[in-house]
Amino acid sequence: IWRVDWSGRFMGYVLAAGPAAAALSFWVGALSHPDVHSVESAGIATAVALGFALFAWWTLLRVRLELSADTIVMVNPWGTQRLPWSRVSAVSLGNWGAQFHTTDGFIYTAYALSDLAAGTRQDERYADLQRIIDAKARSGHPL
Repeated sequence: IWRVDWSGRFMGYVLAAGPAAAALSFWVGALSHPDVHSVESAGIATAVALGFALFAWWTLLRVRLELSADTIVMVNPWGTQRLPWSRVSAVSLGNWGAQFHTTDGFIYTAYALSDLAAGTRQDERYADLQRIIDAKARSGHPL
């Protein structure tokens, strides 16, 4: 399983926790001075915090690439793809991560291996993936 590197995940947590801490302080203020304006401000701060948390989770924290014995699962910001190994004809490195080429001509990209998703260099993460694919090919599993 590959995920966004520690620096990307840290940034995701900061994006989620910073506005949440601000919303919490608004609620503490609303409890100490209960009036309509304080509660309204706390509600708006909470909505903004939820928006930031959802964005951070969607684009950084949930992104991953999972390789199992028979399936590749790519969880990207734009969707989740489940691809059987039997449909993969080639694997290459693209601008947005590892690209899985299928026998029917489609290309699926794993964003978790892109330069934008992690602090580790993209070619190093791709080399790890290539070692797994080579071992799979040596064991007689069709690619």
